[in-house]
Amino acid sequence: MPRSTFLKLRVSPDEADRFIGRAAALGVSVSQMIRDTTLHGAVYVTVDRAQAGYEFRRLGAMLKHLYPARDIRWTAEDRKKWWALIHELRERADTLEATASGGKDRAAGRVHAG
Repeated sequence: MPRSTFLKLRVSPDEADRFIGRAAALGVSVSQMIRDTTLHGAVYVTVDRAQAGYEFRRLGAMLKHLYPARDIRWTAEDRKKWWALIHELRERADTLEATASGGKDRAAGRVHAG
């Protein structure tokens, strides 16, 4: 949807510096930061596919080390679900990394940035 309407906002120089600094830290424009915060309650930034793939792979590696191998409370079905999750994270990482082209593509999802 094209954005053609302008809203004016009067702020102090200190507030302007804070807006600009926060937007820069998040890697978004001041307009996007204000729009996302107002409409969604938080700023959402896009993550390139290669970075998203790396994060999925990292999560899978961390979860793998938390596997309760000697916990008798875990059923065979629980263990099967655990490894299915690890496998799904790896597949998603592979897919995201395979579709990345020089880091210019954007991931389908967005990351909450506070």
